[in-house]
This record gives sequence, C-alpha cells and structure tokens, in this order.
Amino acid sequence: MRRDRLLSLLLLITLLLTGCRFSLPLSRSGPATPTPDLVLPGQASPTPTVPVSVSVTATLLPGTVLTAPPVPTPPPTSAEQFLTLAGTPEGPLTLDPALVRDVESAFVVQQLFRGLVRFDRALNPVPELAERIEIGPDGRSYTVRLRADARFHDGSPITAMDVKYSLERACDPALADGDGRALPAWGFLRDLVGAQARMLGRRSDVPGIAVVDERTLRLLLVEPSPTFLLRLALPVASVVKRDAVERGSDWWRQPVGSGPFRLVRWTDEEIVLGRHPQYRPAPAYLREVRIRIGAAALSPLNQYERGQLDVAAVPVWAVDRLTAPESPYRDQLIAQPLFGGTYVFFNPGAPPLDDLVVRRALIQAFPREKVAGVTLQGKVPLAHGLIPEGMPGGPWGAAVPPFDPEQARRTLTGRSLRLEIASAGSDVAVMLGQVWRRELGVEVEVLQYDWPDYLTELDARRLPIFVFSWIADYPDPEAVIDALFAEDSPNRPIEYRNAAVQELLAAARRTSDPLERQALLVAAQQQILDDAVVLPLTFDVEYLLVAPRVRDLPVTPLGILGLERVWIAPERAAR
Repeated sequence: MRRDRLLSLLLLITLLLTGCRFSLPLSRSGPATPTPDLVLPGQASPTPTVPVSVSVTATLLPGTVLTAPPVPTPPPTSAEQFLTLAGTPEGPLTLDPALVRDVESAFVVQQLFRGLVRFDRALNPVPELAERIEIGPDGRSYTVRLRADARFHDGSPITAMDVKYSLERACDPALADGDGRALPAWGFLRDLVGAQARMLGRRSDVPGIAVVDERTLRLLLVEPSPTFLLRLALPVASVVKRDAVERGSDWWRQPVGSGPFRLVRWTDEEIVLGRHPQYRPAPAYLREVRIRIGAAALSPLNQYERGQLDVAAVPVWAVDRLTAPESPYRDQLIAQPLFGGTYVFFNPGAPPLDDLVVRRALIQAFPREKVAGVTLQGKVPLAHGLIPEGMPGGPWGAAVPPFDPEQARRTLTGRSLRLEIASAGSDVAVMLGQVWRRELGVEVEVLQYDWPDYLTELDARRLPIFVFSWIADYPDPEAVIDALFAEDSPNRPIEYRNAAVQELLAAARRTSDPLERQALLVAAQQQILDDAVVLPLTFDVEYLLVAPRVRDLPVTPLGILGLERVWIAPERAAR
C-alpha cells in the first residue's frame, strides 16, 4: 500500500487490509521487534505492544483446516469506552472496500467492514465472518463455512450469496471506468477462477466463487497460491450489502457495514464510529471511536500533550525529547518497525533514465546512508534491500551499490545531462537534486506537484525520478516486490520490464516450498537492484504515543489493525 500521501502528514495508520498492497510468509519467521538501536526506554509499558512474531506458513498448507478462535473474555473496566485519535487533514479518499488504495481509507474501512478472514495480533490469518475454512488437498479449493450469527449493521444476516456478490463486485471493471487492471482486486483476487476474465470485461460472474448453501461457499483458484488466504484479509475482500450498495455511487458515505463499528457521523473535522452491537464473535469494547480530520488533525503531538488525543504519531525529530529522562512520556512511546520502506525510483521509460549507465551513476553518487543516519537522526534503519527487515521467510538482504561519487563522475564524463525530480513536498527530493548538482555537475530541476496532479502522473507512470514510500498490505515479501515490480501489478510506479525478473516472480507465486520461494524472491530482488531502477533508502518505523489508559492497541508491522479489542482502563488503574 502506498504511503506517499502520508509521508509529510506523519500519521501512518496502516491496515492490514488494504489495497495499497499487503503479503504472506513462508519458511522461517522472526520477531518483528525494534533493532537494538531502536529500543526505547520504557517500551515495556502497560499500553500496547508485545513483540510480533509472524509465522503462518504451516497454517496455509493443503489439507489445513482453520477454525475461528474462541470468544474473548471482556476486560473488567468501569471507564467510559471512548478513543480519540488523529487521521490526516484530507481524511479518507473512499470507504468503498473495493476501491481502497491508501492507508487511511483502509484503516477506517477495516473498522466498518470485514471479510472471511482477518489477521490476529501475530499477523496469522484466522476466520472472521467465517467459522471454518478448509484448504483442499490440491491447494486450489477453499471450503468456507460462515458464522450463523454474522450480521450486517442493519441486523440482516450475512449469507454466502452476500460473500459471492461482494467478491464479484470487487472484480467489476465498471468500478474503474472499464479498466479492470486498475482495480485493487487485480492484484489480490485474480487467482480465483474466472476473476481475471471478469475484470477484463469478458464475463459477468466469477465461477471460482460457488455458493453451496446459505452458509457455505467454495472458492477455487487457477493454481495453488501460498498467499491467497492472507489476501482475503484485505479490504477488497470485505462483505458489503447489495441493496445498500445499489442505492447509488456515493453509498459508502452512509454505509451498511459488516464490521465491529458503524459510521455515526462524518464531518469536515471528525469521523465518528460507534459500536455495532451485533458484531460477532463479540461486540467491540469501545463504545465510540473519534478520528479527527481536516484542521482538527493538525499538530497531533501537541494535541496529545494537551490530553486531547489518546494516540498520536510522533515525528522523528521529537523522539529524543520524548525519551529524555525527565520526560513524562517515556513510558508512552512505542517504536514499531514496519513492513514498509522508502525508496528512490528511476523510471527507465523517461530519458535519460532509459540508459542503465546513467541510472547506476546517479545511485553511486547519492550517500543514502545520510538519509537514515543524519536526516532521520538514526531513528530508522538503513534499507539493505527492497524487502523490509523482519519480513517472514528471510533473510532478505541484498547487495546495494555503495556510495562512490568518483566512479559516478568517471562514468558520466563527457555527458551533458538534465534531470527532473518529481516531488509533492519531499525533502529527500530536494536533497537528491543538491547532491547530483554538486557531485556530478548535472542540471537538475525539482518539480513540485500538487497532490492530485502528483497522483495522476504517478498512476500513469510518467514521473522520472521520485521518492516513494510503500507499506506491505500483508506479511509477505510478495506484497512489496510483486506489488512494485510485477509488470501486471496495478501499483507498479515505473515502466520497468525485465523478462527474467517476471519469470522469477511468477515462479515464486506458484511454489509453496519456503526455501525455493525465498531463493526466487532473493534472485528477483537482486536483479531489480542490478538494473538500477530503484535505490532503497530506509525501512520504516512507526513512532506512536499511546495514553496509559488505552489497552490492547494492536500495533503491528502492518500498522494498527482492528480496534474491536481495544479498551479503556480507569484513570487510576492506568497510572
């Protein structure tokens, strides 16, 4: 899921489910905990997080049966169950699950809608609206039994026909003005038999989604996929109510959802979510969630320090102040490494970047270590490849060209270059221009775009050089490397083509052997880096302040997950 719109806005509330692109595990897993230099004083506070371990390969093998976890025991508390946090000034772009492509929209949609599967705190896929999922012995079929007590917000039951309608609708090219390849479902659901044909406008249904009875359906894939179950946890696979959707194109402004919260109010400054009492296996503990947007979302750190927010994103420049020995917020700060990174992309479809020699020289001339160590004050780790540290199935390290400006100058001797760097306000874009002018003597222009224009150019893959942040939609390297570099990915930001890379990625999608899959993805990653179309800068870390009264906030390497098990402790107990 792309994070570019949040780079300058600080809050990264990411969904495990988004169409911004997420992914799945394989052989070995490790705790996604902070590296030693990122461990903060007082991190073991009574507020959120515990180390997140991601290990789902064993549960995804053919023949596996997943059953819904037991009903949770409500916490003993007498406090008012209200949670207040800040979104961004723009607010969500859409609340239609089939069209979610940004982090903030995904976060809100995750509270309003749910699908067959969700991620638990350790990012394992578990049944959600389903009570039982059986993977067939061939790895291609999934038999799903729905919960008998699953209800929409209007109280009507959720049936197998509702699931079929929702998944087929997500594949409807009409949602993208006839271009099914632009749909989030193209990246997440097209391995269902007939889904790709549906998105290409060649049929009106998806035969790979078959209703057996009112509570049972069978999903059939074109070929086995080690990540399909994870992708069912994303917003695109959420269940929507047909008659509510068919009210009109803006139905999502007053949605009838399937998740733990319903939309109470949406104004220019606030989105208010209320508890859905019929949500199962158990209603949310929070009575209300208030998300500030517009002008009310500005300066979240200041608002937190004034006691106006329960959760606030923290910019890296404020971390040292908040962790100082005299700071009252030492025990309230969380550092959570994310399955996301920030990269510089070089579009080979835009001259002079169509020349490999030029791209390599530009990479060699930029001291990327200074972005992590100086610009970001050592608060985020240097990226040692494209796939974030801690991503299951690794290690994923790669050889990134070292800083060598002398070699870069020799390579470009006699060439006269004019470069354009696209930016929507990134300081790193300005730094790139300054470095290349100084080190290489080239002419550089930094083009500042308004946000809508920037997105248009990005989606058209016309931007030449740009800084881009991405967070995985699910806990698998596929959610990064496939999403950004597969030729058929709707999220691919540059015109990059390499047949060898595409073969490696395709082979990795097919195999369930963890070691083979790791080898394929490592080889693809290295070839992409050798082609000099991207320079990894940093792997992302989310810094959050969480009030002591907030308990069980699910902060993970995918960001903040669903809020249904968050609860508020009495002030006395929170001290």
